Amino acid sequence: MISKPNRSPRGPILPFLLLLLSTADASHVVSGTTARLPMSLSTVIQDLEAEGASYVTTAAFLTSQSVRRSTCSSLLRSLFSISGEGDHDDEVIYGETTAFGKKLDDDDDDEGSDADGGGSGVAIACPSRGEATVSEVSSTVVACGGTVVYVADEVDLGRGEGLFDALGPAVERLLAARAAAESGDGGGGTTLKHRPSTLIVVFTGAASAAEIESSRRLFEASAAKMLRSIIQPVAATSHRATKLSDVFDRIEYVSSNEKDVDMQLCPAGGKVGRKNSPSAREPAEVAGSVRTVVEAGLVENVGPMVEMAAKVPVKQACPRLTGNAVDLAAARVLGPLAKTCLEECLSLVRTSCGADGKKVVPEFGSLCDASVSRALRDFDAAASKTKRFQKSPVAKRIRADLLENLHSELSDVYDVQVSALQAAAFDAFRARLNKLRITPNLANDMNDAAKTSLDEFATAAKKLRPSSSASASWTGLSDQIANVRTKFARHNAERLLAARASGQFRPVPRKGVTVGMHWLLPKPFGNDYRQEPWLEHTADDLVFAPVDGVTDVGGGDVRTGDWRKGVVPAPTSGEMMYLK
Repeated sequence: MISKPNRSPRGPILPFLLLLLSTADASHVVSGTTARLPMSLSTVIQDLEAEGASYVTTAAFLTSQSVRRSTCSSLLRSLFSISGEGDHDDEVIYGETTAFGKKLDDDDDDEGSDADGGGSGVAIACPSRGEATVSEVSSTVVACGGTVVYVADEVDLGRGEGLFDALGPAVERLLAARAAAESGDGGGGTTLKHRPSTLIVVFTGAASAAEIESSRRLFEASAAKMLRSIIQPVAATSHRATKLSDVFDRIEYVSSNEKDVDMQLCPAGGKVGRKNSPSAREPAEVAGSVRTVVEAGLVENVGPMVEMAAKVPVKQACPRLTGNAVDLAAARVLGPLAKTCLEECLSLVRTSCGADGKKVVPEFGSLCDASVSRALRDFDAAASKTKRFQKSPVAKRIRADLLENLHSELSDVYDVQVSALQAAAFDAFRARLNKLRITPNLANDMNDAAKTSLDEFATAAKKLRPSSSASASWTGLSDQIANVRTKFARHNAERLLAARASGQFRPVPRKGVTVGMHWLLPKPFGNDYRQEPWLEHTADDLVFAPVDGVTDVGGGDVRTGDWRKGVVPAPTSGEMMYLK
């Protein structure tokens, strides 16, 4: 790989920027797509070719971790000069648009312009940070030949973190693909052998040349650490990359105020729209790069069904297609068959539930079981006609994907059915409340009505769930019952408050509390004369017990009135005496 010194933002680049600005008005957005990357690049390339573009340059737009979504959106439009005045400018929305194409009309007086006057085009892939997976970003960079427009936030530069969350794995995948292409293993095809690449680093918050130079040093220092930490291919003909210039043929550092960055993607530093630009490739060749990346297995979650109709999610990684004729035939035959079985199953269910699924089917669970069984039976019957498909891993995976997609689609209809059933149960509950008479026991009557309605909902909701184990991942029945119970209780409380505020409802007045006290008299029939008087209340300080043992009342006690505290009551009747 040819390594060239990095350019400074001053000096010789100024005339070049002026030339680019003079040609910026000739570019316009052709189309945008929201399909999955990197396959969406093929759609943009086809649109550019239809517009007469003879040569296409591809690039990936990536950002560091701290760049906000709003900043990404504004930079995407400003860096690539999308003013919003074009017919298709509104198709470029960061977070929704995965790729877009711009047509660059060459000047007729240019020495290297296309003889047919078709011009060139650029296809920009813009995976959304946080939504696109690392595999999608890495495979997109490989499909673009390693040409990247990268936005580095000043916060990430200062702390040295978050710069290479997406770019680091992409560089690792790019080096591995290049090594495979050079060795002839076929992992990177032949399109990556001699395809130069460009890295344009955009610094946010850096405007002057000194600030850009300072940010450049920080970025290259962090890049060197990243290159030491990633896994690089080991080959006799390759050297380990230690700096960015070992990976990219041309590196430019610009500020976020730059315009027409897409015109600077040429690795040779010339006009990107020229026919002899190293980055310019024929549309068929660029589309072949995308196809090579997909066929090489660099994109996860792409199997024989390949996101059919854009509404059937492939949720697991499918086996990589090899040169096995049986696997290829299984993918070609069983893929459309699985799609047909899925559509017929959903059509049968929607016939009973309605187009929006809000028509409650009491036996929805049984309907799902019968529909899934019928779809699998039709698929197995058609697949069994070719005995070689029975041992094909691709055929087994297509069937497993079909079963998973069936339950995934039916789970959405099930949620609509439960919502409709909850609405019906609430209406029935309100109708039951309207029949109640306002009495002091209204609160208890309303609670009884809520319990009756809740039991009816629970019984009906159980019939909506299919018996298969795949429904275990659906919304739990206990959660649904708890939601309905909470809704009923809240409605009861509001109705009671309204009735009490209007004066119609008066609760039963509270009754007084009666308190009863019981105690045990130790000697209900008086004292026992067989015991001495002073032994009757030995623990009572009020008993008068003189030294001589005779309990008499003195004169002083009589005068003060305290003599009654020293008198021990004694029964006078004979029947209360205890005699032997």
